[in-house]
Amino acid sequence: MRNRTVRILCIFLILCIFETGCWKKQKPVDVAKPELTEEQVKTAKSIDINMLRYEQDLFNIDQKNMAAEFAKMYGKYPDNIIADGAWNNQEMLQSIKGFINDPVIRDIYKETESQYADMSWFTKEISPALTLYLTHFPGEQVPDFCTLVSGIDFQMPQVFGYQNTIFICLDMYLGKDCKFYSQAGMPNYIAARCDKKYMATDCFSKALVYKHLPDKTLVTVLDNMVDAGKKMLFTQTMFPTVEPQDILGYTKSQYKWALSHESAIWHRMVEKNMVYDKSEDMARRLIDETPFTRDFGNDSPGRLGVFIGFQIVQSYMKTHPGTTLKDLMNMTDSQKLLKESGYKPA
Repeated sequence: MRNRTVRILCIFLILCIFETGCWKKQKPVDVAKPELTEEQVKTAKSIDINMLRYEQDLFNIDQKNMAAEFAKMYGKYPDNIIADGAWNNQEMLQSIKGFINDPVIRDIYKETESQYADMSWFTKEISPALTLYLTHFPGEQVPDFCTLVSGIDFQMPQVFGYQNTIFICLDMYLGKDCKFYSQAGMPNYIAARCDKKYMATDCFSKALVYKHLPDKTLVTVLDNMVDAGKKMLFTQTMFPTVEPQDILGYTKSQYKWALSHESAIWHRMVEKNMVYDKSEDMARRLIDETPFTRDFGNDSPGRLGVFIGFQIVQSYMKTHPGTTLKDLMNMTDSQKLLKESGYKPA
């Protein structure tokens, strides 16, 4: 009996060791910071966030005096929302009136308002990240944040930047089981990312990061992977306590699959000449939102090119500990970065 118990315990320990080996938690890379002046340190620690609630103003507008109402709002919002004199365009006003009176759109707004009437949780969550942002990029401005209701337009970005404002489509963060998503025909793999927990990190990975990426045409798959990897590292640096799978937008099981198959993924990419492929089709297959990555089977998560790019960039930063985030973002030679990263998954 004792021997049987020992054998069972040994088998259990072996399984635990094997499982731990496949699911080895990665710590965020330590990224070098530039030296700051006392004033820059003070600025980074005193974040003041301007939160604009366009959807609340829009859906509560006095529809009998829309032109005057929009004229009053002019200057409060960026000109891509309310341009100078736009309130004189009667066709546009009628279109907006039709949008806010559409029964489905109004239901979407009500659901959005039920979840996000108060955004204080968001400012609390994003403030430490903005402090880190100003630590790594002293002299930059804290962006304004403007919330919208898009009408469940999943062809439109959930988050996007314009000038110094980050726009958030709140109706794209109603939870994966939101009835409006299935009614709109949204695929489940996209709905899975429509979760409140991704909102703050999306503001960095899908908007703010673009202020710091060089204007470069992405030619090869490697260019695309490194570019995506930079976005992930930029975001993780600002959210060091967020799990890496959440930075990537993976579930825990998807991230576990990617980590445990990392070596096989990379070697297949090399053997099949994917890394230096210049076709848009190959880049889309590896980078774009998909339910799985076609070249690696139905069990794989989508966007494995993003995962590999993240691994390459992390490897580079580990082997170049004096590199600042600004230095990394300004690098344009993806081949040189790969070579100097020493990236060789076992």
